[in-house]
Amino acid sequence: MRYANIIANQFARDGANEATQQWAVYIASRETGCLPKTVTVNEQTRDDSHCAFQLNVLSGTFAPTGELGRHGWTPAKVRKSMRDCADAASDLWVSCGRGPWSPPYSCRPPTIGA
Repeated sequence: MRYANIIANQFARDGANEATQQWAVYIASRETGCLPKTVTVNEQTRDDSHCAFQLNVLSGTFAPTGELGRHGWTPAKVRKSMRDCADAASDLWVSCGRGPWSPPYSCRPPTIGA
């Protein structure tokens, strides 16, 4: 429950409504069982993903001009704690909505709170 509260709080700080906070907890649970230090590397699927939200390095989000890179996030920083992982994921949600976690896995700005 502690991780769920951390995730919900980080998304709420960025303006997420209750349904989106619950969705974020579901995503971290689905992706890794809410394990913030998880790393998944699979060259065949072009996967190099980090933390409970499986933030993918190969997508370019950590590049200096990427959605996470311009906030100063690195793969190592997002794995430091659930707070950092959820904070980075909520920053990505602010820029891209649910797109990075839902087919067709793209960046589409969210509607307010959702």
